[in-house]
Amino acid sequence: MNYSQLNQMSLEELRSLNSLVVEVIKSKRAMATFEKKQELRAGMTVKVNHPKLMGKQLRIEKVNRTKASLKVLNGFGSYTVPLSMIEILG
Repeated sequence: MNYSQLNQMSLEELRSLNSLVVEVIKSKRAMATFEKKQELRAGMTVKVNHPKLMGKQLRIEKVNRTKASLKVLNGFGSYTVPLSMIEILG
């Protein structure tokens, strides 16, 4: 679908399309989070895809519904991080 096709649609059609797109996005995010949560366990060593924690290894303390509590290995500090940002170290 391109801009000219969208421009020809009525406001009601655009609202309907928007709600469908938002629904699909939420569903895909929920599935990705669910899949990631199934892989994570307390005690695992992970890294986080974020500049503040770049290069640090962390240990999972607790896995919640959408976030996990992590503790820095060989250092100080603990963080609560969204599951989508966590990468498992091999």
